[in-house]
Amino acid sequence: DALARFRLTIMRPVQPMLAQTATDLDDALSRVNPAVVEWKLDGARLQIHRLEDEVRAFTRNLADVTDRVPEIVKVIGALPVHATILDGEVISLRNDGRPYPFQVTLGRFGSSLNVEQLRTERPLSVFVFDCLHVDGDDIFDRRGSERFAILSERLPAALVVPRIVADAADDARAFLDRALERGHEGVMVKSLSAPYAA
Repeated sequence: DALARFRLTIMRPVQPMLAQTATDLDDALSRVNPAVVEWKLDGARLQIHRLEDEVRAFTRNLADVTDRVPEIVKVIGALPVHATILDGEVISLRNDGRPYPFQVTLGRFGSSLNVEQLRTERPLSVFVFDCLHVDGDDIFDRRGSERFAILSERLPAALVVPRIVADAADDARAFLDRALERGHEGVMVKSLSAPYAA
């Protein structure tokens, strides 16, 4: 009963869920199968909170960096939701959609000076991979498959990190190859049944 009273508070960030490493794709799929396989972007982790017209953005260390990411605030503020907590990655992309080196994203994300100029020169894009809360419902303790479905229903596809459900290693390898061809780090392998473990 005491645990049931625990609630997320929008605008108060929580520790992010962290990944474990695997030696290769076969190793990862031997631990989690079937699994969601999604692109691993070499950007900066961002937890984004929205309550009505207010949007706040927090780093993985829970620092408020809202003033550094005005383009992300605008995008999330335009979503058809009243309240949400999203977990994702921000990254600076070239015109062809390929990522700039991590240092470019970090330099853009890490600076609180000349934000408007930097925004024009090196805009940030956000790719969301999880949802902890939506419109009054805490969903962090639901199965991954439920959270990912809610995310896909509520966000435009362009804002959701590319992902597939794979139970065959060949499908996951082809997806990994596409991520690498596009200049990304690799893939993440996630459980369809696990809750969000902050």
